[in-house]
Amino acid sequence: MAESLLSRLTSSIAPSTITQIATRLGVPEQAVSRGLALSTATVFGALANKSADRGVMQQVIDTASRTPADAITSGVSTGQFTDPASSLMSSGRSFLSSLFGGNMNWAADLIGREAGLGAGATATVMALGGHALLNYIGSRARDGSMDASSLAEFVTSEAPAMRRMLPPSFDDAFRTYFTKTATRSIDVNPVVAQGVQKERSFLPWLAAAVVLVGALAYGWWGMRHSRMMEPLPSRTVGTSGTVMPRAMPSMPASAPMENRFQAFIISDRVPDTTTWFDFDQLRFNSGSATLQPESTAQLSSIATILKAHPNVHVKIAGYTDNVGSPAANSRLAQARATNVRNELIGMGVDANCLSTEGYGDANPVGDNTTEAGRAMNRRISMLVIEK
Repeated sequence: MAESLLSRLTSSIAPSTITQIATRLGVPEQAVSRGLALSTATVFGALANKSADRGVMQQVIDTASRTPADAITSGVSTGQFTDPASSLMSSGRSFLSSLFGGNMNWAADLIGREAGLGAGATATVMALGGHALLNYIGSRARDGSMDASSLAEFVTSEAPAMRRMLPPSFDDAFRTYFTKTATRSIDVNPVVAQGVQKERSFLPWLAAAVVLVGALAYGWWGMRHSRMMEPLPSRTVGTSGTVMPRAMPSMPASAPMENRFQAFIISDRVPDTTTWFDFDQLRFNSGSATLQPESTAQLSSIATILKAHPNVHVKIAGYTDNVGSPAANSRLAQARATNVRNELIGMGVDANCLSTEGYGDANPVGDNTTEAGRAMNRRISMLVIEK
């Protein structure tokens, strides 16, 4: 039943469209398909947690009704999905933000790891997964078979089966980031609200998950309004042999990527090969390996985090846009990674904890047909390889 529903939800994304997405993102089609399925199911769960809020349900109906049925197909064929400023991506991020309440980094991390996608590709796929759900709701709203009340009933009744389709690793995250707190109700009919609450009592997982805590950024890019949960203090051994808490550097809420980076480091998660951090403020001019002056603030924050966690080893990956030959881009990407490493060493980070690799124009996060997209692709990513 849930598989059939998920197939219906993602039916607006044809195999040929998935091929286009994979080609433009430079990732395997299987990873895109997996990411879309996980994203749609996760977004469905987030929507179910808002089912008691009639205002949210009505907003979703209104938004879905206005969303063109061919939004995904058109957006992919014209390359809009690689442009964070496009209407397709902006509306997708807005929809996700309204459901996740400002913190979906946890979902992006899980989906990216399970699907084998980097942070940028995960953010894009999640936005498209949100659009797939909007497309399904919009088609039913336009034919008159779904309104705010029936949407609430639909997501509430289908959510348990949909959640069971997600990997076990999602269970702990749902319990952690959703809490049993009464949602703000906007013009809710008391009779309807009572009915929804009664049905919810039969859903143990929803009883523990009504409102998301935290504040969200998308990380992929585009999701710049997030706040990570306050990091737990790590511990260090004092001269007397006693274990003492180490003060963690405080990252501002306006630094979502730095917060994600530090949160990963202090978490219990084991380093893997897929959780990359695309530092969006480390930028280069075309053809140059020298960081732009405005990169200093983020680089300094990274250095602060790494110095606070001296056991952490990271790989610094350099990337380029698609201007130039593959060989030249490979050399330029390596030079960018090396320069960032040298800058961090100059800021006091242990050189033995930093390795580098140049990936040329592989794995683009922006549209190389536009200057804005090429600027995004001239970037630095980091992978925690030991902590």
